[in-house]
Amino acid sequence: MIEIQDLKQIRIHLDRFLEEFDDCIKTAPSRCHLRTYIGGQISDLPRKSVEPIALEAGIAPRSLQEFLGIHRWDEEAVRYRVQKLVNRDHADENAIAVVDETGFAKKGDKTPGVQRQYCGATGKIDNCVVTVHLGYIAGEFHALIDSDLFLPEESLV
Repeated sequence: MIEIQDLKQIRIHLDRFLEEFDDCIKTAPSRCHLRTYIGGQISDLPRKSVEPIALEAGIAPRSLQEFLGIHRWDEEAVRYRVQKLVNRDHADENAIAVVDETGFAKKGDKTPGVQRQYCGATGKIDNCVVTVHLGYIAGEFHALIDSDLFLPEESLV
């Protein structure tokens, strides 16, 4: 069982880690919302969606929704920083890269990249979007170091 003191230490380490990304996020409120959201994702809340996370943190759910949907950060800088940190702290000549695709079934047609294509989540041709991910594995360490939305040629026309 994890003790309260252990959780406090984890939070301290998490905050230090998130500080590595402060220069990738323009405003102090956005940096605060990032910490709130990530903290909620690792909390013991039964539901990890925006509303319960915001309410637990004592902020308006709309504020956290706006952070995730409207506020901008330098995505390329975040990606580069993750790769730099993994390289700095977990470089291993025996590491391997893993490329994986993930399909997400969709009902509508408004999401970028959605079309009828093979969807791994349903195991059939379905209306879905597909994302492609690059993982890094070194011993017991695993990290997602890049990802992107797969855009079928038909959707580029």
